[in-house]
Amino acid sequence: MNFHVADWYVDVDSNRIQSGQQDIKLESRVMTLLVYLAKNQGTVVSREQLEADVWSGRVISYDALTSCITRLRKVLGDDSRKPVYIETVPKKGYRLIAPVNWNSSVNNGTENVKETGRKPPLPVMVLIASALLLLVAVTAIVLVPSQTNISNDPAVLSQAPSIIVLPFENLSNDDDQDYFSNGITADISIALSKLSGLRVIAPQSMLVESGEYDDGKKLQSQQLARYLLAGSVQRAANKLRVNVMLVDNDTHHQLWAESYDREITDVFDVQDEITASIVSTLEIKLTEKEKSRVAHRFTNSIEAYDQFLRAQALYTQRTNNENLLARDHLRRAIQLDPNFARAYSTLALTYVDEYRYSWSGGTENPLLQTLELAEKAVAIDNNLPQAYWSLAYAQLHLRRYEQAIESINRSLQARPSYADGYAILALIHIYGGDADQGMKMIRQAMRLNPDYPARYISVLGQAYYYQDDFENAAAVFRDAVDKNFSLLTAHIMLTAALSQLGQQDEASWSAGQLRTISPEFSMSDVARVFPIEDKDDLQAIHEQLRQAGLD
Repeated sequence: MNFHVADWYVDVDSNRIQSGQQDIKLESRVMTLLVYLAKNQGTVVSREQLEADVWSGRVISYDALTSCITRLRKVLGDDSRKPVYIETVPKKGYRLIAPVNWNSSVNNGTENVKETGRKPPLPVMVLIASALLLLVAVTAIVLVPSQTNISNDPAVLSQAPSIIVLPFENLSNDDDQDYFSNGITADISIALSKLSGLRVIAPQSMLVESGEYDDGKKLQSQQLARYLLAGSVQRAANKLRVNVMLVDNDTHHQLWAESYDREITDVFDVQDEITASIVSTLEIKLTEKEKSRVAHRFTNSIEAYDQFLRAQALYTQRTNNENLLARDHLRRAIQLDPNFARAYSTLALTYVDEYRYSWSGGTENPLLQTLELAEKAVAIDNNLPQAYWSLAYAQLHLRRYEQAIESINRSLQARPSYADGYAILALIHIYGGDADQGMKMIRQAMRLNPDYPARYISVLGQAYYYQDDFENAAAVFRDAVDKNFSLLTAHIMLTAALSQLGQQDEASWSAGQLRTISPEFSMSDVARVFPIEDKDDLQAIHEQLRQAGLD
């Protein structure tokens, strides 16, 4: 198969492209990507389509596709900001916009190659639960992608069967109850993640980042796990109805389903029973320590739990006002249950954000307040991963890197498959001066949670940046911004990387986008957002941002 893309002659058999005096050999995967884009010329192709067809449905690291796109653009002489070959369509995918000619001369003859068109999508099956009010539809992809290679670290449970807990649907007549159904989803995921015999892929990371979980994300998530857990929640006055089902993604068989009609005060019992039923259905063997962990409840007060879930929904909005409202709910939760460790650990995070984003909270020293609250959470429950995470986050921003590493390692001991733990461990290493180790840790986080949010992508970009690989850093930061336009760290570092590459027009444009999401941004914000040990590194970022027009 041979064809032309604009002025480039593409010889697929030899993996070569030619134009004038240029003759370039491509890697096999890059050539496969070029052919696929050519067959879909003019059509937006999603990342999921490319992973399914170019990578045969395998779960790949995020930068595998990005690197291939970057390589193609480089050899074609394309500019991502003013593309004439490959266009990035934000939040949708990529499109080959250059003309394609499938009638190309080969070996002094002519070979007419007809465009085959896009490959048909993988077959899907819609599973509809029959249990009473269960309205959750689960769309399962026929082929389950092969697992990626996980590190040999024994803490990483790569051989365990995987399950994804899809966000439970809120069937209440009140949209304001979304926080409650999302909270139940998250807590079931947390309970399951305590088991060494099960690998949990939890899409609540997307809920935390964006506040919503649309059908496209749901479909992407489902391709990542052997088992799917879906459900719905209906709350009315003091009554609670939870419908749930467990599906085998290989066979599309419903393995288990149940409907619970209880008092609202029984919500903890319902969560425990769901977890126990999954353990029984999947025949997971529990150690004595795991039995104790699963039986452990964060609080026995439904009122405190409700306040906590309300706070959690507000906190994830990442605004000054919502941060203060979340803080009020968390304080009420602690008043109702003074031993509610999770409430303390989340309250600690509200003070970190007050410091990072220069919000008005009236706190004299937010970081020390964070440290005090996180230490209180650990003192109450020294097996709570989130408590150690909050403590490590505070220590990182205080630039106590060794203490932060020790804290997050305690978190990973309590929950070996804790992807967020590896993500913050990556940042600690990067800011502490070891970008190579940071790269290993963020890749581990991405492998443990292939449904990773944009903030993981931003951490990956920072690892590239501090390895002085500014081209890949810029490409990854672009993807992070495409996935979550409000992500401040990605905008700052994209501007810095583009400036370092000498792409001043792009850097200035990126600086304008940064001003759009953070009109009050100033250079003093950089040290708060990025707790970097090396002052020269901070100064370099300042200079790169100034070159882009920021001050």
